[in-house]
Amino acid sequence: MQLPIDPEVYRTLEQATPGLVAWLALFTLLTVVKVARHALGHAVDGREGMITSELPGLPLMLLHSAGFGLALWHGDPLSAALFAWWGPGYLVVAATLLVAARRKRRLDWRPLARATSWACKLSYVVFMAIYGALGLPGLPFVFSAWIIHDQVKLAWLRGNADRTRRVAEDAWLPRVLYAALLGLPFVANVPLREVAIGLALVLGPLWAVGLARVIRSGRFRERPDPEASDNLRDIVYLARRPVAG
Repeated sequence: MQLPIDPEVYRTLEQATPGLVAWLALFTLLTVVKVARHALGHAVDGREGMITSELPGLPLMLLHSAGFGLALWHGDPLSAALFAWWGPGYLVVAATLLVAARRKRRLDWRPLARATSWACKLSYVVFMAIYGALGLPGLPFVFSAWIIHDQVKLAWLRGNADRTRRVAEDAWLPRVLYAALLGLPFVANVPLREVAIGLALVLGPLWAVGLARVIRSGRFRERPDPEASDNLRDIVYLARRPVAG
């Protein structure tokens, strides 16, 4: 069955995989140093500002803006709509946050919390389905490496199980792909394959051990306070609180 999209848009974006893998490898190295210091008993501050926490995935998000423009250029409105969420949408949200921070205003995301949560879930599944159908393993691996790297930092440095906990809460099983697709370099020709395999061999075990540490500490069920968090992934919990006024 022919997909109602232009495959060339996705094949063009796949060519960015080597740079994205190298970028994530750099941040993984920095995280390994922090985790090693933490494991050896040194004080390591696991808190990060919004900008710092987003840096590992920033090139991937910017690639979605490129995908949005490329889809429009190719006359592919369906792909443009798909890329709009993590592309121009990401840039609009980032600009809104920066303006609010400069004006020292705290934004109320509660009216949008549930919608944004489902938009992230569904767009991820659609992206993975398209890349899989086209036989493009690079960007699915980058998604997984980015997400698992984030989970390693949370588990080791903040005692937070985040997305694993959410699977237990809402049974959104597609999250299993985050860890499963980390194995793509072992079975598929992921660009910069040797580095990608190294990333998988480092991130996978670190995440598993970190998760086990969180479970043993009894903190698996702890949720972040979205009112005190600068990370928009936590706004899903705002959906359960009433909107003032």
